[in-house]
Amino acid sequence: MMVKYIAITVFFLIVSVCKPSYAMGKLGHQIVCQLAFEHLSSVNQDKITHLLNAIPTQHQHLINHYNYKKKDKPITFDNACTWADAIKRIEEYRPYSAWHYLNVPRSNTHISVNECSNNCLPQAILTHQKHLVKPEKAESKREREWQKIQSLLFLGHWLGDIHQPLHISFADDKGGNKIKFSHYDTKCGNLHWYWDECIFYKEKNSKRKWLELLRSKWKQSSQPSWQAKQVWQWADESFQITTQPSFNCCQLTSENHCEKPKGNIKLPENYLDEFQPIMEQRLLQAAQRLTKVLEVSL
Repeated sequence: MMVKYIAITVFFLIVSVCKPSYAMGKLGHQIVCQLAFEHLSSVNQDKITHLLNAIPTQHQHLINHYNYKKKDKPITFDNACTWADAIKRIEEYRPYSAWHYLNVPRSNTHISVNECSNNCLPQAILTHQKHLVKPEKAESKREREWQKIQSLLFLGHWLGDIHQPLHISFADDKGGNKIKFSHYDTKCGNLHWYWDECIFYKEKNSKRKWLELLRSKWKQSSQPSWQAKQVWQWADESFQITTQPSFNCCQLTSENHCEKPKGNIKLPENYLDEFQPIMEQRLLQAAQRLTKVLEVSL
């Protein structure tokens, strides 16, 4: 019994302490899924709630632990959308690690249709949207329902990831993880980490403030109905942000070629003022597009 307790404790410590290499921060995922849930029909909200209530106990505890909640607290969609990060160090789910991003060569200038054939973020959205609509064959009703739940949780997570610009970026710097800072004005030690987390914290330093802001802007922009080809457009939108010179992921040559910055970088003082509004836009787009996807998939 004691051995089992120690094993479980070690497992949760690993999950909570180790920072994922590729993961939009918890706050970003929570905002996207909370907004999407709020704008779904009551019928689809009930369908999601039913699926969340059917999450196996072990994974309920995992989600709550990852979000610093009491283990038996009812699972909400906003917290459930962090599940794909919480499971990263579980051996069964390790093959999904590459699904969180799409890294391309520096010679790319845009993301084209079918840029990758499998094991990447755009294809992950296509896969789990299909499985949410029609789960794969299963031996029991319970297994079929668990497949549907996992597809829902993955899909909510993927829509957040694809709208974080550095999840669609360059292979040579691992999506900004190898672009280090030469100063200590922020706790985030590299560019990817900054865009996952630190970009959220200035003035709008709480989930409540972010939700209030984006709710007020919801009707100012709309999204077309879901079509599978849209994933490549979403990916290219992120990539075009990443490749802006002021983003600091590119050092332009005389031939206007985007090279990896040499050494550590120092972000300009106006960096947050320039790019936090872009992050606002990406969160809003992610939530609106997730709503459209779920409307036709549940």
